[in-house]
Amino acid sequence: MLKDTFLQSVVQINCIPVLIIIFLFFFLKTNYQYEKAITKQFIPSVILLLCLIVIDNIDYYAYDILAGIESADTFHRFIAMLGYDIRIILMASLIAISAKRIFAGKHSILLTYLPALINVVILLPCLFTDIFFYYNPDGTIGRGPLAYEPHFLSAVYMMFLFAVGVSCRRRAKYTEMGFLILSGTLTIAGFLAEFLFSLRGILIGVVALDITFYYLYLHIEHFRFDALTGILNRDAFIADVSKYGGRGIISHVLSIDLNDLKKLNDTYGHNEGDKALRAIAFALNKKCLPGSFVYRVGGDEFAAICINRRNDEAENMIAEMYAEVEKAGYSCAIGCSEWDNNKTFTEIYKEADDKMYSRKREMKQGRDFQTA
Repeated sequence: MLKDTFLQSVVQINCIPVLIIIFLFFFLKTNYQYEKAITKQFIPSVILLLCLIVIDNIDYYAYDILAGIESADTFHRFIAMLGYDIRIILMASLIAISAKRIFAGKHSILLTYLPALINVVILLPCLFTDIFFYYNPDGTIGRGPLAYEPHFLSAVYMMFLFAVGVSCRRRAKYTEMGFLILSGTLTIAGFLAEFLFSLRGILIGVVALDITFYYLYLHIEHFRFDALTGILNRDAFIADVSKYGGRGIISHVLSIDLNDLKKLNDTYGHNEGDKALRAIAFALNKKCLPGSFVYRVGGDEFAAICINRRNDEAENMIAEMYAEVEKAGYSCAIGCSEWDNNKTFTEIYKEADDKMYSRKREMKQGRDFQTA
């Protein structure tokens, strides 16, 4: 009967997290050839999650079966310490992935993991002292004066995850903001459920879901971006116009075209043309206003939408785009049309396109005049 009860408990605790991890491993393996950079970021988190499942099961077994056996005390303490450490490192790994994306590489990964690594050192005395926790003769857990240190650090990490989520708002990444804040909230809820009600396996399941759904979100996002230039692609442009246009918050639509791409390709080769496309994409994106978006919609064709911007703000942005593209050593033509709810998007975009081609002709005539 005891054996049956133990096996039932193990299955109930691990069924969902293990199934989630199996699914995620399959997905990571399937998509590795297409999303190597994203997949590599998540592999350590999945491995840590598997380790945590194994360690927690050993801990539960030691707690339930070895209770009262004095020789098992050090082993029990060691396993419990590893569980605390890996939980916090897992939180740090999720934050490291999101911070690297949101802050575009300007965030130090070492600083993210440093508190978790310090926690590993701080917890070492729990192997031979009772300042963190101890086990009573009947197998129940007692708490020392520093028992809540790992919990406090976990709370700090979750607050940082919230801060990263809020930073998404300033970069108009509202979906990612919602995901990160929801992940932090659910993780705290799972942690409190285990802590207050002595439940098992809740936090592992929550973290497994956090990691899985974040990977799936980034997988979807991956296909919204142009492979060559790294900015949003045509599909994202169509989807965003439908999304923001339906809410009536698009203020301006821009049509942008790189000048002389064919000449670059014919004279210097397609590698030089690709270099030009990447340079102009970077320049346009750099000067794009917060809450506005730039897309590559064709070979040398780009587009942009502004969200809730005044005319003078859009004009200043266009001027800065021209200057930044020229600074990069290239030239482009930009046409801008104000959003009009009485017109279809096709009409609005054609108006911007017509202005772009008019501007392109003016620029060509100006070059011809200078040459003459």
